[in-house]
Amino acid sequence: MHPSPEHPVDRPPQRSPRPVARRSRRLVAPLLATALIAVLAPVSASASAPVRAPRPAGPAPEPCLNGDDGWTATATRIDPKDSHHAYVGNGYLGQRVPPNGTGYAAPGGETGWPLKTPEYDGSFVSGLYAEGPKDLKGRQAIAAIPTWTTLDVATGGAHPDTFSSATAPGRISHYRQTLSLRCGFVRTSLTWTAADGRATDLVYDVLADRTSAHTAAVRLRMTPHWNGAATVTDRLDGRGARRMTPSPDGAATGGKESGGKESGGKETGGKEPRGKEAGGDTGRTMDVGFRTDGTDTEGAVASTLRTGPGVRAEPPGPAARQDRLSNHQQVSFPVRSGRSYELTKYVGVDTALTSRTPRAAADAASRRAADRGWDALFAGHTAAWQRLWRSDIEVKGRRDLQSWVRSAQYGLLANTRAGSRNSIGPTGLTSDNYAGEIFWDAETWMYPGLLAAHPALARSIVDYRYKTRAGAAANARKLGYDGLFYSWTSGSKGDLWKECHSWDPPHCKTQNHLMGDISLATWQYYLATKDTAWLRSRGWPVLKGIADFWASRATRNADGSYSVKNVAGPDEYSNGVDDAVFTNAGAATALRHAARVAEILGEKAPASWKTVADKLRIPYDSKKKIFEQYAGYKGTTIKQADTVLLMYPLEWPMSQTQAARTLDFYAGHTDPDGPAMTDSVHAIDAAGIGEAGCSTYTYLERSIKPFVRGPFHQFSEARGEKAGAEDPHAGQPAQDFLTGKGGFLQTFTHGLTGLRLREDRVRLDPMLPPQLKEGVTLRGLHWQGRTYDIEIGAHQTTVRLTAGAPMRIESPEGEKIVSRGAPAVLKTRRPDLAATSNAARCTTATATSEEPGLYAGAAVDGNATTAWVPDAATGTLTVDLGRTTQVGQITPHWNGTPPQSSNVQVSLDGKHWTGTGYAGRTPARYVRVTVTGDRTPGADGKPKPHPGIAELTVERAKDRTPTQGK
Repeated sequence: MHPSPEHPVDRPPQRSPRPVARRSRRLVAPLLATALIAVLAPVSASASAPVRAPRPAGPAPEPCLNGDDGWTATATRIDPKDSHHAYVGNGYLGQRVPPNGTGYAAPGGETGWPLKTPEYDGSFVSGLYAEGPKDLKGRQAIAAIPTWTTLDVATGGAHPDTFSSATAPGRISHYRQTLSLRCGFVRTSLTWTAADGRATDLVYDVLADRTSAHTAAVRLRMTPHWNGAATVTDRLDGRGARRMTPSPDGAATGGKESGGKESGGKETGGKEPRGKEAGGDTGRTMDVGFRTDGTDTEGAVASTLRTGPGVRAEPPGPAARQDRLSNHQQVSFPVRSGRSYELTKYVGVDTALTSRTPRAAADAASRRAADRGWDALFAGHTAAWQRLWRSDIEVKGRRDLQSWVRSAQYGLLANTRAGSRNSIGPTGLTSDNYAGEIFWDAETWMYPGLLAAHPALARSIVDYRYKTRAGAAANARKLGYDGLFYSWTSGSKGDLWKECHSWDPPHCKTQNHLMGDISLATWQYYLATKDTAWLRSRGWPVLKGIADFWASRATRNADGSYSVKNVAGPDEYSNGVDDAVFTNAGAATALRHAARVAEILGEKAPASWKTVADKLRIPYDSKKKIFEQYAGYKGTTIKQADTVLLMYPLEWPMSQTQAARTLDFYAGHTDPDGPAMTDSVHAIDAAGIGEAGCSTYTYLERSIKPFVRGPFHQFSEARGEKAGAEDPHAGQPAQDFLTGKGGFLQTFTHGLTGLRLREDRVRLDPMLPPQLKEGVTLRGLHWQGRTYDIEIGAHQTTVRLTAGAPMRIESPEGEKIVSRGAPAVLKTRRPDLAATSNAARCTTATATSEEPGLYAGAAVDGNATTAWVPDAATGTLTVDLGRTTQVGQITPHWNGTPPQSSNVQVSLDGKHWTGTGYAGRTPARYVRVTVTGDRTPGADGKPKPHPGIAELTVERAKDRTPTQGK
C-alpha cells in the first residue's frame, strides 16, 4: 500500500515496548502476569482523562482526517450513556458504528413514536419496509438488516479473550473515534488490553461505498504486543435484524470462494492448507438471506473476508451459527509482537426491490469489491465524497457553526443518492425513529437545501411521490376525493391504511397540507432545473393529481368563498379545525402552479382550479394585522412552525408589517419544547423582513444550539426529553434528526442569501447579522444548468458564475446579469446598523446561565419576542457596549415572568461595578442586570418559571454640551 492524498495510510498506533505474558512451559510467568493485572487495572477510556494515541509513523495527517474547519468530528472517550453514535451512509445503505468501532450494539434507551422500542445501532436499506409490530396494527416500518460491521479479534493461548462491540471501556485505552465528513468514513483507533494483560492496538475503518450503492467495507489493522495465535471473526450479526425472517431457500450460506469455487455449502468456510499465505483470491464469501415481514421482500447481505500480507492463516475453527439471520467465518494465524496485520471484509447488500436475484447480486457485489481491494475502493469512495463537497458552506471565524453546518450537510448527503426513487425520513438511514417512514419533513425541511446545492440528490424526494402516486390515487378514491391523496406517513407504496400511523388524533386524514407541500416541491424542482421532459413525464401527473384533489376537497360557502374543513395544519396540537391558513394558502398555491404548468405543457387546466384558488378563505385578524392559524384560533400554544410558513417557503403576499407581526406573534406562542426545525424558519422569516436589530441570529442560534448532541454533532428532535410537551404521541426525541438539520441549512441557503427561485432568474436579497461579520460563503450552488457561488461580506455580497450560461439575478437593487468572469456585486443588508438610541442593541451579551434556546444575546437583539432566561431562579446578564458610552436610563423589559427583585449595575472595566438604574448621565462600558426569582416550587412540585429579560434598553445620554455661537 502506498500513501497518497487520495488514499491515506494511517498505521495502527505504535506503542513503546512493554513486558507481556509469554507462552512458557513454566506456570510462573502467567501467574505473575495475572497477579500484576489484578493490581494494575487497565486505564478506562470512560473514567479517566483521554490519553492521546501516539502519532502513527508515516506521512503527515491526510486531508480525510484534517480536523480544521469542521471536516472531522472526534470522540476521545467512550461515554456509555451517549447513544448518538457515528454513522456511515451512501444513500442506499446506512449503518451506525458503535464506540468500539465494530459490531452490533444496543446502547439502551427507547426510540420515539411510533415504535417506542429499545435503541440499537441498526443497518438500514433505503426503501426496505416491512409489516410493523402488532401494537401498531401491522402498519409499515423500515426493516433493519443484519449488522455487517463485525470483525472481532481474539487472543489464543491458555487464557483467550475476545475484543468485540461488547468489550468494556475499562479494557480500552488510547481511544479515538473520528468521523471524516469530507471522506465519509469512520475510523476507530484504540488499545485493547485482554484479561490476561496482553495488549493489542486496533484500527477500524468503516464505510458505505459512495461509488457502488450495494457495497460497504470494514478494514481492520491490528498490532499485537504479544506473540501467539490470533483469530479474527467476520460476522453478519442477526441481532441487528428487525422485522424480517430468514429467507425460505436457506438463510445463511458459505457462498463461494472469490475465485469462483464453491465453498463448503452452508458451513461458513472450508479449510485452508496450513501455513498458506492468505490474501489474494483466497477470500471466502458468506451471506445471510432474509425476507421482510408482511411485505415479503427477499434480500441478502454478503461478506468476503480478505487478509493482507503477513497473515499466515490457520485452519478455520467450527462455524456454528447462532441463528439463521447470522453467519460468520474465522481466520486464525500466528502473530509476533510489534508486527502489524491487516484484514478487510467487503460487504454486498441487495434486495428484490433492485434485483431479480438479490442473493446472487449481494454475493457478486461483495466479491467485486474484494477484487478491487481496499486501496482502489477507498480512493474511489473518497473521491466521490469530495465531489459532493464541491458544494459547501463556509462560515468564517466561527468554528462552532462551521462544524454544525458541515455535520448538517453530511447528514443529508449520507442519506440521499442520485438516481434513487426513495425519499428520506426524519432520521434517514440512521435509525428506525418515526418507523423510518416519509413525512412532510422531506419536502419542506430537507429538500430545499439539497435542491439549491445538489438537485440530482433532491430529485429522489419528488420522484418518490411520483413512484407512490398509485397509492395516493387509491387513497383519494376511498376517501371520496378526486386526484391524489398522499398518506401523512408513508413507506413502500403510500397506502394510507397500511402505512399511516396516526389515527387518534386522526392526522392520517387531516394533515392535508402535505398535498400542498408536495406540489410546491415539485414546482420548485422545475424552477431549479428547467427540465421540461421531467415536468411532463413525472411532475405534471403529481401536480395535476393534487390540483384535482384540492378542487374536490374544498367546499363552497354561501358567500361564494371556499373552505377546507376538518383539517390539521403543521401545528399538531390543533386538529379538526376549519380553514387552516397554511393548508388553504398551500392549496391555492398548488392550484395556481398546476395551472401554470398546464400552460407550459400545452395542457388544458379546469376552470375550477382558478375559481377555488382565488376564493379560498385565508383567515386574517385585521386589528392585530396577523394571519390567523385557522378560523376561530384563540391564541393557544402551538407545537411547531405553521402560520410563519406563509412567508417562507410559500411567499404568500403580505406587507412587511403583516409579516413582522405574524412572526412575532407565533414565535411567542410556540412550545419551546417543540421540534428542532421551527426556529430555522423563524430565522429565514426574520432575515427577509429585515426589522432593525439582529433577531435573525437569535433564531439561527436557537435552531441549532439546544439540539446538538455528542461529539459527532448529531441533532436531537427536541431540547429536552420529549418532542412537544402536549403531544400525546411524543416519546424520546428522534436522532439524528435530519429534519432539524435541513431547516438549519436553509437559514444559510435561503435565509442569509434571500434565495428564491423564479422561472427565468433567481432572486437574492443577502443580509448578515453582526455575529457573522467575517462573512459566509456558499459554493457550488446550482440553478438550471449553472453553478455559482455567493460570498456574503459585511457590507457587500459577490455572486460568481463558475459554470454555465449567464444568469439573471433579481434583487432590491434591480436586475443584474452574472456571467463567467463578470460577477455581480450586491449590497449586504445589515439591520443591526439601523439607527437606534439603545446602546445595548446587538452588542455582546453573556450570562451566568441560560435555559436551552433562551440565550443571552436575545436580550439585546432588538426584538421583545425573544428573551434571555437563566437556567436557575437567579441569574446575571452582562452586556459589553463595545466602548465607553454616556448612558442614561437603563430599563430591563421582563419576559412573562418578572423577577421578585433585580439589580442594575455599570462598570468601566468589567471589574469594578457601581449601582445605577435611574435616568441620568453615567459613563459605562459594561452593564449587568441580576434577577432573582421565586425559588419555592409550584403546586405540581416543579420549579416555577424563571424570570428573564425580553429586551434590555440602555439609552444613550443626550449631549448636554452648550451650543456654540456662529
